[in-house]
Amino acid sequence: MQKKLIALAMASAFAAPAFAATSNVDIYGVFNMSVERIDSGRTGVDKSTSVNNNNSRIGFKGTEDLGGGLAAVWQVESSFAADQGGGTLASRNTFVGLKGGFGTVLLGQIDTPMKGLGRAVDNFFDGIADSRNILGSSSSTGKSLWDLRTKNTVAYATPNFSGLSATLAYVTDWNNATATSTSYPNCVVGLDCNKSDAWSLAANYNNGPLLLGAGYEKHNASAGAADISSHIWRVIAGYSFAGAKLGGLYEKASGDLATSNDNAADRKAWGLFANYAIGAVTLKANYLKADETNNVANSGAKQYTLGADYALSKRTTAYAFYAKVKNDSAASYGLGTAGTSNYSYGTAGVDPSVIGVGMKHSF
Repeated sequence: MQKKLIALAMASAFAAPAFAATSNVDIYGVFNMSVERIDSGRTGVDKSTSVNNNNSRIGFKGTEDLGGGLAAVWQVESSFAADQGGGTLASRNTFVGLKGGFGTVLLGQIDTPMKGLGRAVDNFFDGIADSRNILGSSSSTGKSLWDLRTKNTVAYATPNFSGLSATLAYVTDWNNATATSTSYPNCVVGLDCNKSDAWSLAANYNNGPLLLGAGYEKHNASAGAADISSHIWRVIAGYSFAGAKLGGLYEKASGDLATSNDNAADRKAWGLFANYAIGAVTLKANYLKADETNNVANSGAKQYTLGADYALSKRTTAYAFYAKVKNDSAASYGLGTAGTSNYSYGTAGVDPSVIGVGMKHSF
């Protein structure tokens, strides 16, 4: 009897702290994989068939009650290459902060409020046909300039007031440049360079069938001894009725003209989004358009995307889609800007397209 009591006491001594340390931790993630047939649009280049990893990830998050309505919050989210193995620890939204009646304050690597506006309406987010292929991207490289996940970020989110909320973020170094770069001669060695800081803010109203949002973001940078800046503003709207959802987005970016600041070209872009649910099937469509940048003729582009989802369960969805980008002669928009393992962009005047089927599972 005594041996049993001693064994039980020893087990409790070792087990209790372990359980206490993990009791407030949630594990979550997404597997998103597809098989795609990609036509790059380039003369003499074969079409390719490949498996695409669409931003699959795993995360750990938790809270600790500090009393008085205050809680500590944290999250570590990592990407993993579901198509070939491997991954990067804490490569996605990773932060620590405090939450209370005043709202939430976070420190870490965090999606900007500007990025959140686009995610609220896009029907094909986190895939090769993501709206970021056109919206918020560069006409010269096809890469995303404004829908960022920034390092070195301090963010504040207000409480939700009957559907109305706002988020403000300050990025101490949006380009992650340091004083070792000759582009930032006035910075202190080893520290983030506030010559390349940024502000991003957005307000949202999401109540019942109506969604409204607006945001503004500014990037400061340096071109040798000169300080330059660029900015963007964006508005979104959405409405749901009888199984249908309609959405729209409009944005205008502008800034100082400098060769070292790729997002310093005045440009307007917009998108229309629609989906309709019939039982387990959801039909989806996006139309995106970027106007010419102010200093580059024939630099506009369009993207057409059609697709359908089939809900196998609340957590698992099968899907199929087709997307095509049509570039003007001096535009290099493409597919896969959202960071998928497959991509086709950066070639002026070509029109890449893709058809694919896939499955997404959330846990």
